[in-house]
Amino acid sequence: MNDIIIIGCGPVGLYGAILSSLHNLKGIVIESLNQIGGQLTSLYPEKDIIDLPGFDKIKAKDFISKLESQYNSKENKLPIHLNESVLDIIKEEDYYLVKTTLDTYETKTILLTTGMGMFSPRLIGLENEKEIKNIFYSCSDVSIYKDKDVIVLGGGDSAVDLSLLINKVAKSTTIIHRRNDFRAQESSVRKMSEEGICILRNYSIKGIDQKEDKIRLTIKDNETLKESTLTCDNVLVQYGQIPSKDSFPVEKENNLIKVNDYYQTSLPNVFACGNIVTYKGKVKNIITGLGEVSLIITRIDQIINPTKNIPIHF
Repeated sequence: MNDIIIIGCGPVGLYGAILSSLHNLKGIVIESLNQIGGQLTSLYPEKDIIDLPGFDKIKAKDFISKLESQYNSKENKLPIHLNESVLDIIKEEDYYLVKTTLDTYETKTILLTTGMGMFSPRLIGLENEKEIKNIFYSCSDVSIYKDKDVIVLGGGDSAVDLSLLINKVAKSTTIIHRRNDFRAQESSVRKMSEEGICILRNYSIKGIDQKEDKIRLTIKDNETLKESTLTCDNVLVQYGQIPSKDSFPVEKENNLIKVNDYYQTSLPNVFACGNIVTYKGKVKNIITGLGEVSLIITRIDQIINPTKNIPIHF
């Protein structure tokens, strides 16, 4: 019987595994992807994270590497099961059965840290979009943009941060946002102008075609309705991700899991944290998720060991 099963091994799930080791909890971590780190590894490994304590900035892949090193330093670390997806959670009298694509496990508590879960990129929405070569939806290797003319589509932190990163190696970088105001950090938006990135605000993408290795975008000024064309070598689309629906039998709101003060779901002893949860005042960033999981693991230790004197600091 496991004390805890953590479902999802992004940064929050991995930190949950580290804390579980510190609390001497027995369990496993289940991850559907073939690697740890969630979106930070699979979609944004080169992205700079600028809001973590102790770092001016750190690449997403390097942050996951540091967490992995911390995880590996624990002699009693929870085993991580990669390429294994959870199919169902079944409540028994005082424990749960977790059914996966490979096995069935018993556990006293469950922690859901699946973030966006399984996801797919949000496309531009053009009919011939999938026929175009050199159009990308993630950035795992910035070197492919070296000495290229690159257009980035999007207005959030990922689009802006990747534009700044690509601009270090590209011949030219243009970012096109469909609104006037960016949803990214103001300091990062200012930095784009300072570093010579061409910023096109309030433009829609009306068409895309390709001749040899060049991509041609037809764009429309949303104010004047005037159309024009831009030519580039690569297009990076950063319109966000579309999460797939999970089968967890817990109460949800707009596909997000509702939790109480202890981040418990509608099922007893099933907890959730990170970007998968919703509650009043929720902030979606890594720091918030790490704080949430710290409270949860302490709470789970209290459930498993009700008479234990749990240390405040390790």
